[in-house]
Amino acid sequence: MSNETLATYMKVPHVFPFNYKTGYNIYNSVDSEFFNKTSVSLYSPSMVNPKHAPEGKSSLMLQTIVPYHWMNNWGGGDKTQYQQLKQKAMEAMIESTSSLIPGLKECIEFKDAATPLTYERFTQNTDGASSAWSWNPNKKFYKNTMSVNVGTQVKNLYIGSCWAMQIGGVPGALAAAYQCVKKIK
Repeated sequence: MSNETLATYMKVPHVFPFNYKTGYNIYNSVDSEFFNKTSVSLYSPSMVNPKHAPEGKSSLMLQTIVPYHWMNNWGGGDKTQYQQLKQKAMEAMIESTSSLIPGLKECIEFKDAATPLTYERFTQNTDGASSAWSWNPNKKFYKNTMSVNVGTQVKNLYIGSCWAMQIGGVPGALAAAYQCVKKIK
């Protein structure tokens, strides 16, 4: 998708549309149609830093909160079923987002998906959490839960990961790494 096209629909890098469908239940891990009912948030890293996409293009992440044990823990260890469920979830999220950004499907040049199992494998976070920190606003450990805090008590040591932000996750890790690079330059 071109930068101009994405900018037409997104004025800020992170958009949280709340358009849950009838029957949505985050705790229902056996609902095969879960991804057709959930709300999808949008994050465009290239709106923060144009280098996160090829020149003239944009990047867009679609995110939702999903039951960790969805569909027998994403196929119960069957790799073929896992890939099918992952593809089904990704296509449903793209379809849902296409109602917000017309023509989205035709503009996609590359797509990939991460599941709670992906997060668990790469981060070792319990039950595939996208962030190791608590998202509970009553359990703050940073004054501003949305700020990036890369500094430490050790000179020239910075936090360049999801641990630099209360909500963490992939966007938090990207934001932290970007802030670290700015400090190092």
